[in-house]
Amino acid sequence: MHPTLLPRPFHHDGWVYEEKVDGYRMVAIKAGGAVRLVSRNGRDHTRRFPELVKALGGLKPKTFTLDGEVAVFDRDLISRFEWLRGRPKDEPATLPVYWT
Repeated sequence: MHPTLLPRPFHHDGWVYEEKVDGYRMVAIKAGGAVRLVSRNGRDHTRRFPELVKALGGLKPKTFTLDGEVAVFDRDLISRFEWLRGRPKDEPATLPVYWT
């Protein structure tokens, strides 16, 4: 779950990569009706992002595990990590938060 920073994008057969988004790396786990968001160090962030829990809970599969990034973007679609970081850990988000 740790990205590798390179000076510029590369293209090699068989390789796929994604643009780096500044956010929190999370795993979303849905089992039945319950959804949990867990960071790479095992901390539960479910209460912190209720809008994501609701959106993920509304997806059709009854069970899944998704690896992704929780991020907030400005009007220019640039991810702003500091907008996530400045909130207390258990306080729900007040800005639109996205799963990428």
